[in-house]
Amino acid sequence: MSRIIHLEELARQVRASTLQILDAARDTGLTWAPEGTSNHILWHAGHALWLQDVLCVLPLTGASELPEGWAVKFGSRCRPVRSTTQWPSRREVKGLLQAQLARLLELFRREADRLSRIGPDSPTEWDLARGVIHGLHDESRHQGEMYLLLKLCRSRGI
Repeated sequence: MSRIIHLEELARQVRASTLQILDAARDTGLTWAPEGTSNHILWHAGHALWLQDVLCVLPLTGASELPEGWAVKFGSRCRPVRSTTQWPSRREVKGLLQAQLARLLELFRREADRLSRIGPDSPTEWDLARGVIHGLHDESRHQGEMYLLLKLCRSRGI
């Protein structure tokens, strides 16, 4: 059971940092990206949602829980951000981030026995656990990009 508690705490901390950066950005900075970069703060937050959906929610439930078309804007093969004009609001992304965290915690508890058998002798559970950890790791790396964009926005008054 201790693995699940650690996984829950990791998910809470990672998601809290994403939400904190999302909250700190001005509305004008959410979708601003400097020349030579590919993504903006809102995209990074939406990508974190998409990746956890693909790597954790979908394998545990058999269905995506994101709005239709989310992968087109936020997935690994998404269009360049400059070719997209309609973005979800901060409120929508924030609500989805919070709801997904609650769902992940629920799934971790529900699947505690399965996730506690992680190891080379149970390859399916091992792949699932690696997927969950990969998603959280990816989200924390994207926070670095989000934070740098936030600093750039602040220095430019955006």
